[in-house]
Amino acid sequence: MPLIGKTRQLVGFAMTTQIHGGTTIAMNTKHTGFTLIELMVVLSIAAILASLAVPSFRSVIQNNRLATQANELTGTMNFARSEAIKQGRSVTVCVSADQATCTGGTAWERGWIAFVDINGDSAFTVGTDTLLRVRGALEGGTTLGGAGAATAVRYLPSGLLAVGAGAYAVLAPGCTGNEVRTINITATGRLSVARTACP
Repeated sequence: MPLIGKTRQLVGFAMTTQIHGGTTIAMNTKHTGFTLIELMVVLSIAAILASLAVPSFRSVIQNNRLATQANELTGTMNFARSEAIKQGRSVTVCVSADQATCTGGTAWERGWIAFVDINGDSAFTVGTDTLLRVRGALEGGTTLGGAGAATAVRYLPSGLLAVGAGAYAVLAPGCTGNEVRTINITATGRLSVARTACP
């Protein structure tokens, strides 16, 4: 059926009108979109914003990891103190690279174990001592220890420390500003965590 005085429009194509008498008039529709220059400008701005955001995002992830790892050690220490009081026995937390024995050293990032220390020698004795908690090596290249750290922390049944009072620094690689988490353990067995300057 012929279209008389009516139009049909297809986006992106020509618009045609058939008028009485069989004459057809074609009109081009206007195309909309981005030019290549506009697209390049937008992509350049997006790349600049991304380059500013990525380091900041990396810093947030690193800080969250440090806080989590510091909380894991403080959680283990508080648990050990609580168990020493509850069981009426010495409980020790020590560096353990194999997660089975006290391997010595102050590199706490290698992992640690907590155990009921029956003979109070701050060393795990298979068949005598009871293993309570195990933590594997820390992720992300974090170091944990420092000059003020001990190889083991032993709590007495009173909740006081027999050995291990000191400062334990949780430090990420490439640390800047005040991003070190320092765990301070006093002779009374209490802990506190502070943010301190990177070395």
